[in-house]
Amino acid sequence: MHADLVKLLDLQGKDTAVEEVEARMRKLDAESAGLDQVLQRARDLLEGARRAVADGVRRRDELEARVESFRLLQERRQLRLEHVRNPKEASTLMAELDLARTVMSKEENDWVRSAEAVGSLEAKVGEEERKVDAVVAEQAPERARLGERRGALTRERDAALEEREASASRIDRALRTRYDRLRRSRSANVVVPLVGGTCGACHTMIPLNRRSQIKSGAVVDGCEGCGAILYPEERVGTG
Repeated sequence: MHADLVKLLDLQGKDTAVEEVEARMRKLDAESAGLDQVLQRARDLLEGARRAVADGVRRRDELEARVESFRLLQERRQLRLEHVRNPKEASTLMAELDLARTVMSKEENDWVRSAEAVGSLEAKVGEEERKVDAVVAEQAPERARLGERRGALTRERDAALEEREASASRIDRALRTRYDRLRRSRSANVVVPLVGGTCGACHTMIPLNRRSQIKSGAVVDGCEGCGAILYPEERVGTG
């Protein structure tokens, strides 16, 4: 087998090792994302409860301001009534006072209900805060485990990458560039065996003279169909 093919197969093995570690890291990421989703749902509910309190407080304060406004108007009408001597005018003011008392009573009742609603909403916020705390506490051991596992995998990946780069450095630059370009464009292996005279990736038939050159180790050649770099399968481990 051509010496460069041996180096390429070693590099491909190193790339596969890196990919396996990264696949395990992605699995950990998915587990972490699942925990994050559960926690985020709890936090969203808490945020919704806080917004409801803010809306309730704003409504309560608006009603309180309106009640105070009605109270001041009533006081002014009452003062006017005390100084009115004309019976007709006094009768008109009395009617206004009675109507205002009815409106004010309704506004006060609305304020009371609003204040009670705010109290209930504030209690809901407390409940949602406790739920968030419970989720955080419940997830803490699993997050710690995932963090430790990710640290170990990061170290394993770094070591695999270092080995990969060492392997790549032993290959001719032009051939390494060709390999890297093919690897970026393919989901399968870049270096594949000849299988019964065909490409081991796409099964395109390889001309006999090229097969002979590949098997003799005279050239590093690729498949015209898919571009994969070919090696003689029957001599793996013996060349």
